[in-house]
Amino acid sequence: MPKKRSKRWFLRGFLCGIALLLLLFYGGIAYMRHEADSLTVNRYEAISETWTLPPLRIAVAADFHVGNTPEALERLAKIVDAINAEKPDLILLPGDFAAGLFPSQAGDPRQIAEELSRLKAPLGVYAVLGNHDHWQKAERFTKAFEKVELPLLENRSVVLEFAGKPFRLVGVIDGWTQEEPPWAELLPEESIPRIVMTHGPDIFETLPESTALAVAGHTHGGQIVLPFLGPVYIPSRHGRRYASGLITEGKNTIFVTTGTGTSNVPLRLNCPPEIAILTLKGVAPIVPEPTVRLAEPTP
Repeated sequence: MPKKRSKRWFLRGFLCGIALLLLLFYGGIAYMRHEADSLTVNRYEAISETWTLPPLRIAVAADFHVGNTPEALERLAKIVDAINAEKPDLILLPGDFAAGLFPSQAGDPRQIAEELSRLKAPLGVYAVLGNHDHWQKAERFTKAFEKVELPLLENRSVVLEFAGKPFRLVGVIDGWTQEEPPWAELLPEESIPRIVMTHGPDIFETLPESTALAVAGHTHGGQIVLPFLGPVYIPSRHGRRYASGLITEGKNTIFVTTGTGTSNVPLRLNCPPEIAILTLKGVAPIVPEPTVRLAEPTP
């Protein structure tokens, strides 16, 4: 009898252990799905040695990965509403509007462009395409964006004016599509500040110095970030160098957003989707303290 009882208890314990593992597994998957469906507005202060204009509020949103479902377009509408609610001075969209690898997997570029056309900012809304957009025939997105008058800066730049002073905004074709950007053409020698936008951050390795701000997406921050260990995988030849957040290299201030969507697997852990609101500021000049002179004693 004792042996049979011990066997039963062992079997019960084994089955309970299996049930607990399954519960933890599916509970973890459910949690990661919930995090992937969330949306966070994160605010950053980007300090630049070469930004000489007043503080500029920039909204950065990338990696939408809109699929061919009504729910995907509804989520895009929520992202647009959230960005507009922040009332930024300038909106930058560093690519990967499409989901998947094939046109059948992605949302209609015309519907995506129509939704993004609701974005409003005093200095405008500008975009570049990502690697997924190029893989799914970039001309489809180019035509859709042209129709709604949303400028694509593919190796192009514009000079904008803020508080009565000019700065240059440069859009660079993604590093998956061109090996080396024509930096000399895109960033001519000039005295005005420059902001650079591209999809993947790997090209920042060769970014000329004195760039006030460079922004990118693509990495998703790793999507799955394990406690104490960090991201499981970063799609970059530089590993975690440009994983996410604010990075300073020489006189360049770089920002990589974790993105608003997911790729490959619809899961996130410790890396929620974000809309980034950057306040770009120059380095405050050091003002010397006034000299206090004591009155000389009256003789």
